[in-house]
Amino acid sequence: MKKDNSTRREESGVPLKTGQEVMIGNFAIARGLVEAGLDLAAAYPGTPSSEILPGIIEFNRREKGSIHAEWSTNEKCALEVAFGAALAGKKAACMMKQVGLNVAFPSLLKGRHKAIQGGLVVISCDDPGPQSSQTEQDTRLLASLFNIPVFDPASPKEAGDTAYYALQYSYDHKTPVIIRPTHRVSHAREMIDFFSPGLRKVTLNEGVKSGKGRKLGIVASGMSYALARDVISELALEDAISLYKVLRVFPLERGVIEFAAGCDRVLVLEETDAVLEALIDGGERVFGRRSGHVPGQGELTYDVVRGIVQQVTAEMGIKAEVFTPDPAIEEAMKGVNVLPRPPKLCAGCPHRASFFAMACAYPDAVFPGDIGCYTLGIAMGAVDTCLDMGAGVTLASGFYDTFKQDGDLVPILASVGDSTFFHACLPPLYDAVQKQKQFILVIMDNGTTAMTGMQPTPQTGITADGSPASSIMIEDIVKGFGIEFVRIIDPYDIPLMIATTKEAYDYLRKEGKGPAVIITRRECILTAKGRDVAPWDMGRLEEDCIGCKACVKAFDCPGLMFDEERRKIRIDQGVCVKCGMCYFACPTSAEGKSLRKFRDKRSREKG
Repeated sequence: MKKDNSTRREESGVPLKTGQEVMIGNFAIARGLVEAGLDLAAAYPGTPSSEILPGIIEFNRREKGSIHAEWSTNEKCALEVAFGAALAGKKAACMMKQVGLNVAFPSLLKGRHKAIQGGLVVISCDDPGPQSSQTEQDTRLLASLFNIPVFDPASPKEAGDTAYYALQYSYDHKTPVIIRPTHRVSHAREMIDFFSPGLRKVTLNEGVKSGKGRKLGIVASGMSYALARDVISELALEDAISLYKVLRVFPLERGVIEFAAGCDRVLVLEETDAVLEALIDGGERVFGRRSGHVPGQGELTYDVVRGIVQQVTAEMGIKAEVFTPDPAIEEAMKGVNVLPRPPKLCAGCPHRASFFAMACAYPDAVFPGDIGCYTLGIAMGAVDTCLDMGAGVTLASGFYDTFKQDGDLVPILASVGDSTFFHACLPPLYDAVQKQKQFILVIMDNGTTAMTGMQPTPQTGITADGSPASSIMIEDIVKGFGIEFVRIIDPYDIPLMIATTKEAYDYLRKEGKGPAVIITRRECILTAKGRDVAPWDMGRLEEDCIGCKACVKAFDCPGLMFDEERRKIRIDQGVCVKCGMCYFACPTSAEGKSLRKFRDKRSREKG
């Protein structure tokens, strides 16, 4: 949605507004950076930060600018590219998610006090919950501990204004600045005003106070502030509670301490750590995580915030309106049974075929996993560990050394995606080659960074803005490391995948060196959109079903459903892509019988 809202510049000096557009918070951040005169942007994709760099590219195109924007191989590279530009006098920004900042942390820690000539803004999007991360972390805490200015915006518009202000502030004061929006701010939508680059005027609303009561004051930041404001209104507590919004968490705004001192008791609402609570240091006067009134982990949703406020006001004898659900909504929800839908690999995902074959080849193997779509292989019994990006390789090395000490050679099948391979696997894989670690590494190459928004990888051969670039092939790197066993196969060929896995393990046992690498290469089903897939007759699976549920249990595919009334499999035609891989799990199908014979033959040969 976009509308022309151009106006003449007022005599008061109000900047010329060039338009308005409803957009998510990440695009608002991108717009703020572009309008602040950004020269360079570097990022590694990771939810909830992934849309900022594409937003910068889009607005740079619209403004016919000359911003350099790139997807870096990892977050450390992104920060250091941006830092180099800032050292040279440019306005630079780098973007990542909160766990990505761990990768870039050594550079940030060393560079935070370096004298930059330009400006540097680090945008680290936090993930309370966590919704799509292995851990929830609080970037505000890290910034506060190491004396880096950090802002916590409460809405998409405020995030855009903060991005503009932070880049200007960093450039003027020659110091790095951090912005940490949470996923609700990054992905919420709001109408954003556009201005010509360099002509926006921003006054950040630091220390916004509302309410009249002084018996209880609430200090909140980020999305927690927006929720607290709505809860206070819903419970009719405007005259009983004062609310203070914190935007700049460090250095802490002067008014926060004064506000807290003027209240009998203070409730601190923030995600996800007790940062403001520690900085206020109000002792027993403060309700928060230390007192047990605020949960020690997890997202502060609307219901959670309302429950906290109701508990605190009840303890203090403050009368609040009793919350009653809307009767119309209650009536509409009667009889609605929402089935839980845990995350699953997409129907037709080539990773599913790889995991099925790996588990078929060696069901008792150790399966070190990694971060990405393929973490979901845990539901198929082919992922045992999930630590961080690249850990599948290093954990496999550790498992091998452990079993070797005990005189055993246990099948170890590590898995990693193509983007993660470039991000974090090169040093540990080279180390494994040098020390001849005997494990199988399955590199699942679907040609994109699928989990975070289909961004290109170094192998894809395109840049962040779609321009052609050189391609670095995974197999060239692997062979360059000196790995002798390298096979590239289509994971849809499940019998070949099983045979290749067994061949790799036989190689490790006979040659006594490793690792062995299998590259399973097939385009992500989301980008393929049915290309290069010969459709199978899925009706046969339904007709011949004997109700054993073997295909459902083995494949965990969203296109497969079990009809309890018919006691047969039902294909969800709206989801199924007719890849036919489930036939290999069916004990009555020709493919399933053939696969069983193949496995029995291999077992006899091994015996």
